[in-house]
Amino acid sequence: MELVTTIDEIVDNLVRFDSYRTSTNSQHREFFTDRLRLGKIYVHGIINGKHLFCPSRFVGYVKCTAEKHIAFPYKNGSITTPRLSRLLGEHATDKVAEEKYLKLCGQLNIQPSEKGRTYWSIGSITTSPKAILRGGEPGFPDETEEHLEGATKQVFVNAYERNPKARAACIKQYGVTCIVCGFNFQAKFGPIGKGFIHIHHLKPIAKQSGEHVVNPTTDLRPVCPNCHAMLHVSDPPLTIEELVEIVSAQP
Repeated sequence: MELVTTIDEIVDNLVRFDSYRTSTNSQHREFFTDRLRLGKIYVHGIINGKHLFCPSRFVGYVKCTAEKHIAFPYKNGSITTPRLSRLLGEHATDKVAEEKYLKLCGQLNIQPSEKGRTYWSIGSITTSPKAILRGGEPGFPDETEEHLEGATKQVFVNAYERNPKARAACIKQYGVTCIVCGFNFQAKFGPIGKGFIHIHHLKPIAKQSGEHVVNPTTDLRPVCPNCHAMLHVSDPPLTIEELVEIVSAQP
């Protein structure tokens, strides 16, 4: 995982982490509670009068998500803290931030750790909805919008146009073997698997604004359905490199 390089990336993570507290996904809510309770150094910001807190080990990596945070256990505050301090100045005790932090813990019935906490307080900030989670339950692969009505979930699939020429060019460039795990359908299933592969958009179609140009070499990669689903288990999606690292680390 790459370290953040801009304050905008920090704000993006701060908003995403805060969205977990009201996620429809219970694992996201539990993730938020545990990290909020156990953290020692936080980024503290205010959006529309709402106080947000995010621990340094989460906020310090580009486009961090709960899934990425769990998948990469090597994360270390000794790595993220210097980078955050370079961008935000030195973290320090902050009476106002601590008061708001304890108030938030009280509202959520969280018993904070007895560690001494310090903060990077970045004041009032503005942000766009891009960092807010869709709904806490990742869709597959990137065209699914979820709408909850009572106990019933309706799934609507947007018919984004996929250019068959772009798909063919991607396959010509990279072949039909999964670029993540190496699975090949023809090798496993014989003739019925010939030419079968999913094409992953490195920039999700749903995030693009209307019609746009796709470069098959730089924007697309062939992946098997399993790896495609795992790429999109995180929002924003895992990168190809991150998933390769996760797969390689398994026994």
